[in-house]
Amino acid sequence: MSLPTSVVPLESNPEVFTKFAHSLGLSESYAFHDIYSLTDPDLLAFLSRPMKAIIMLFPLNSFFESSKNEEDLPTSAATAPTWFKQNVRNACGLYALLHSLSNNTNLLKDDSKLIQFLQSNPRSNCQYADDATDNFIVSVNELYNENSSQGQTEAPEADAEVNLHFITFVEHEGNVFELDGRRPTGAKLLGPSSSIDLLEEPIVKKRFLWYTNNSDDEMKLNFSLLGLAPSWD
Repeated sequence: MSLPTSVVPLESNPEVFTKFAHSLGLSESYAFHDIYSLTDPDLLAFLSRPMKAIIMLFPLNSFFESSKNEEDLPTSAATAPTWFKQNVRNACGLYALLHSLSNNTNLLKDDSKLIQFLQSNPRSNCQYADDATDNFIVSVNELYNENSSQGQTEAPEADAEVNLHFITFVEHEGNVFELDGRRPTGAKLLGPSSSIDLLEEPIVKKRFLWYTNNSDDEMKLNFSLLGLAPSWD
Protein backbone atom coordinates (compact mmCIF):
# COMPACT_ATOMS: atom_id res chain seq x y z
CA MET A 1 0.00 0.00 0.00
CA SER A 2 1.46 3.34 -1.03
CA LEU A 3 1.36 6.59 0.91
CA PRO A 4 -1.93 8.40 0.16
CA THR A 5 -1.58 11.83 -1.46
CA SER A 6 -4.51 13.20 0.55
CA VAL A 7 -6.98 12.07 3.20
CA VAL A 8 -10.29 13.15 4.72
CA PRO A 9 -9.49 15.79 7.39
CA LEU A 10 -10.01 14.97 11.06
CA GLU A 11 -12.63 16.96 12.93
CA SER A 12 -11.41 19.09 15.84
CA ASN A 13 -13.30 16.93 18.30
CA PRO A 14 -11.88 15.65 21.62
CA GLU A 15 -13.67 12.31 21.32
CA VAL A 16 -12.23 11.71 17.83
CA PHE A 17 -8.70 12.64 18.90
CA THR A 18 -8.93 10.62 22.11
CA LYS A 19 -10.12 7.48 20.35
CA PHE A 20 -7.40 7.80 17.72
CA ALA A 21 -4.76 8.50 20.38
CA HIS A 22 -5.77 5.40 22.35
CA SER A 23 -5.53 3.28 19.20
CA LEU A 24 -1.96 4.57 18.74
CA GLY A 25 -1.08 3.63 22.32
CA LEU A 26 -2.03 6.51 24.63
CA SER A 27 -2.85 5.34 28.14
CA GLU A 28 -6.59 5.30 28.88
CA SER A 29 -5.85 7.53 31.87
CA TYR A 30 -5.28 10.43 29.43
CA ALA A 31 -7.60 12.08 26.94
CA PHE A 32 -8.08 15.19 24.81
CA HIS A 33 -10.29 18.02 26.09
CA ASP A 34 -11.84 21.09 24.51
CA ILE A 35 -10.14 24.32 25.59
CA TYR A 36 -12.53 27.26 25.29
CA SER A 37 -10.16 29.93 26.60
CA LEU A 38 -6.52 30.39 27.57
CA THR A 39 -7.27 33.38 29.77
CA ASP A 40 -10.76 33.12 31.33
CA PRO A 41 -10.33 31.77 34.90
CA ASP A 42 -13.86 30.33 35.00
CA LEU A 43 -13.39 28.34 31.79
CA LEU A 44 -9.88 27.23 32.77
CA ALA A 45 -11.11 26.03 36.16
CA PHE A 46 -13.07 23.18 34.56
CA LEU A 47 -10.10 21.75 32.66
CA SER A 48 -8.04 18.74 33.67
CA ARG A 49 -4.43 19.50 34.61
CA PRO A 50 -1.59 19.43 33.79
CA MET A 51 -2.02 19.99 30.05
CA LYS A 52 0.75 18.03 28.32
CA ALA A 53 0.11 19.19 24.73
CA ILE A 54 -2.16 21.73 23.05
CA ILE A 55 -3.42 21.31 19.50
CA MET A 56 -4.65 24.41 17.70
CA LEU A 57 -6.85 24.46 14.60
CA PHE A 58 -6.69 27.74 12.70
CA PRO A 59 -7.62 29.16 9.28
CA LEU A 60 -4.74 29.52 6.85
CA ASN A 61 -4.07 32.71 4.91
CA SER A 62 -1.23 34.05 2.78
CA PHE A 63 0.49 35.59 5.81
CA PHE A 64 0.61 32.30 7.71
CA GLU A 65 1.74 30.47 4.58
CA SER A 66 4.75 32.75 4.20
CA SER A 67 5.55 32.90 7.93
CA LYS A 68 6.08 29.13 8.21
CA ASN A 69 9.35 29.71 6.36
CA GLU A 70 10.61 32.34 8.80
CA GLU A 71 14.04 31.89 10.39
CA ASP A 72 14.11 29.83 13.59
CA LEU A 73 15.84 30.28 16.90
CA PRO A 74 18.76 27.83 17.06
CA THR A 75 17.98 24.43 18.62
CA SER A 76 20.53 21.75 19.40
CA ALA A 77 19.78 18.15 18.45
CA ALA A 78 20.06 17.21 22.13
CA THR A 79 17.13 19.44 23.06
CA ALA A 80 14.99 19.13 19.92
CA PRO A 81 11.51 17.61 20.17
CA THR A 82 10.28 14.81 17.92
CA TRP A 83 8.96 16.24 14.67
CA PHE A 84 7.17 14.56 11.73
CA LYS A 85 7.24 16.03 8.22
CA GLN A 86 3.75 16.15 6.72
CA ASN A 87 3.72 14.44 3.32
CA VAL A 88 -0.04 13.77 3.11
CA ARG A 89 -2.42 16.60 2.25
CA ASN A 90 -5.25 17.24 4.75
CA ALA A 91 -3.57 14.92 7.31
CA CYS A 92 -2.43 17.74 9.63
CA GLY A 93 -4.67 16.35 12.38
CA LEU A 94 -2.74 13.08 12.30
CA TYR A 95 0.61 14.87 12.45
CA ALA A 96 -0.61 17.10 15.28
CA LEU A 97 -1.60 13.96 17.17
CA LEU A 98 1.77 12.31 16.48
CA HIS A 99 3.55 15.44 17.73
CA SER A 100 1.46 15.42 20.92
CA LEU A 101 2.09 11.76 21.70
CA SER A 102 5.68 11.32 20.53
CA ASN A 103 6.79 14.15 22.80
CA ASN A 104 4.99 12.57 25.76
CA THR A 105 6.18 9.00 25.42
CA ASN A 106 5.78 8.41 29.16
CA LEU A 107 2.03 8.46 28.49
CA LEU A 108 2.25 5.67 25.89
CA LYS A 109 1.86 1.95 26.52
CA ASP A 110 5.08 -0.04 26.09
CA ASP A 111 3.59 -2.27 23.38
CA SER A 112 1.91 0.55 21.45
CA LYS A 113 2.31 1.00 17.71
CA LEU A 114 3.80 4.47 18.08
CA ILE A 115 6.30 3.69 20.85
CA GLN A 116 7.54 0.65 18.92
CA PHE A 117 8.09 2.78 15.82
CA LEU A 118 9.98 5.46 17.75
CA GLN A 119 12.16 2.95 19.59
CA SER A 120 12.95 1.05 16.39
CA ASN A 121 13.71 4.21 14.40
CA PRO A 122 15.71 6.66 16.53
CA ARG A 123 16.81 9.86 14.76
CA SER A 124 19.83 11.87 15.89
CA ASN A 125 18.08 15.12 14.93
CA CYS A 126 14.64 13.93 16.16
CA GLN A 127 13.18 14.64 12.71
CA TYR A 128 11.08 12.00 10.93
CA ALA A 129 11.01 12.69 7.22
CA ASP A 130 12.01 9.54 5.37
CA ASP A 131 10.71 6.29 3.85
CA ALA A 132 10.44 4.57 7.23
CA THR A 133 8.23 7.41 8.45
CA ASP A 134 6.03 7.22 5.35
CA ASN A 135 5.71 3.46 5.85
CA PHE A 136 4.58 4.06 9.42
CA ILE A 137 1.97 6.56 8.22
CA VAL A 138 0.72 3.94 5.77
CA SER A 139 0.52 1.41 8.61
CA VAL A 140 -1.85 3.66 10.59
CA ASN A 141 -3.84 4.76 7.55
CA GLU A 142 -6.75 2.43 8.28
CA LEU A 143 -6.90 3.69 11.88
CA TYR A 144 -6.92 7.20 10.47
CA ASN A 145 -9.78 6.41 8.07
CA GLU A 146 -11.84 4.95 10.92
CA ASN A 147 -11.44 8.08 13.03
CA SER A 148 -11.90 10.61 10.22
CA SER A 149 -15.45 9.27 9.80
CA GLN A 150 -16.35 9.63 13.50
CA GLY A 151 -16.94 13.38 13.69
CA GLN A 152 -20.22 15.14 14.32
CA THR A 153 -20.17 17.14 11.07
CA GLU A 154 -20.11 15.92 7.50
CA ALA A 155 -16.51 15.42 6.42
CA PRO A 156 -15.26 16.90 3.12
CA GLU A 157 -13.79 14.75 0.38
CA ALA A 158 -10.14 13.76 0.74
CA ASP A 159 -9.10 15.85 -2.27
CA ALA A 160 -11.08 18.92 -1.20
CA GLU A 161 -9.23 22.19 -0.68
CA VAL A 162 -9.25 22.74 3.09
CA ASN A 163 -8.01 26.05 4.54
CA LEU A 164 -7.90 24.90 8.18
CA HIS A 165 -4.69 23.57 9.68
CA PHE A 166 -3.62 21.85 12.93
CA ILE A 167 -0.40 22.59 14.82
CA THR A 168 0.81 21.48 18.26
CA PHE A 169 2.45 23.12 21.27
CA VAL A 170 4.58 20.95 23.56
CA GLU A 171 7.12 21.38 26.34
CA HIS A 172 10.39 19.52 25.81
CA GLU A 173 13.65 19.66 27.75
CA GLY A 174 12.76 22.96 29.41
CA ASN A 175 11.53 24.73 26.27
CA VAL A 176 8.19 25.32 24.56
CA PHE A 177 7.98 24.35 20.91
CA GLU A 178 5.48 24.84 18.11
CA LEU A 179 5.23 21.78 15.86
CA ASP A 180 3.91 22.07 12.31
CA GLY A 181 4.55 19.22 9.88
CA ARG A 182 4.60 21.62 6.94
CA ARG A 183 7.44 23.81 8.22
CA PRO A 184 10.55 23.07 6.13
CA THR A 185 13.01 23.33 9.05
CA GLY A 186 11.16 21.27 11.67
CA ALA A 187 10.15 22.33 15.18
CA LYS A 188 9.93 26.03 16.05
CA LEU A 189 11.47 27.01 19.39
CA LEU A 190 9.26 29.57 21.14
CA GLY A 191 11.32 30.00 24.31
CA PRO A 192 12.04 28.60 27.75
CA SER A 193 9.29 26.85 29.67
CA SER A 194 8.02 28.23 32.98
CA SER A 195 5.60 25.44 33.96
CA ILE A 196 4.87 21.74 33.54
CA ASP A 197 1.35 22.80 32.51
CA LEU A 198 1.05 24.34 29.05
CA LEU A 199 -2.10 26.19 30.11
CA GLU A 200 0.13 28.23 32.42
CA GLU A 201 2.63 29.11 29.70
CA PRO A 202 2.60 32.82 28.73
CA ILE A 203 4.46 31.87 25.53
CA VAL A 204 1.57 29.71 24.35
CA LYS A 205 -0.98 32.42 25.12
CA LYS A 206 1.17 34.98 23.29
CA ARG A 207 1.52 32.72 20.27
CA PHE A 208 -2.23 32.05 20.17
CA LEU A 209 -2.83 35.80 20.16
CA TRP A 210 -0.30 36.20 17.36
CA TYR A 211 -2.31 33.81 15.23
CA THR A 212 -5.69 35.33 16.02
CA ASN A 213 -4.41 38.88 15.52
CA ASN A 214 -3.03 37.97 12.10
CA SER A 215 -6.08 36.01 11.00
CA ASP A 216 -8.55 37.37 8.47
CA ASP A 217 -11.40 39.10 10.29
CA GLU A 218 -14.10 36.85 8.87
CA MET A 219 -12.20 33.74 9.99
CA LYS A 220 -11.43 34.67 13.61
CA LEU A 221 -14.21 32.39 14.91
CA ASN A 222 -12.72 29.36 13.15
CA PHE A 223 -10.05 28.73 15.79
CA SER A 224 -10.29 25.82 18.21
CA LEU A 225 -8.04 24.28 20.86
CA LEU A 226 -7.70 20.72 22.16
CA GLY A 227 -5.53 19.74 25.12
CA LEU A 228 -3.96 16.45 26.20
CA ALA A 229 -4.45 15.94 29.94
CA PRO A 230 -5.58 13.34 32.49
CA SER A 231 -8.94 11.79 31.67
CA TRP A 232 -11.99 12.51 33.82
CA ASP A 233 -13.00 8.81 33.61
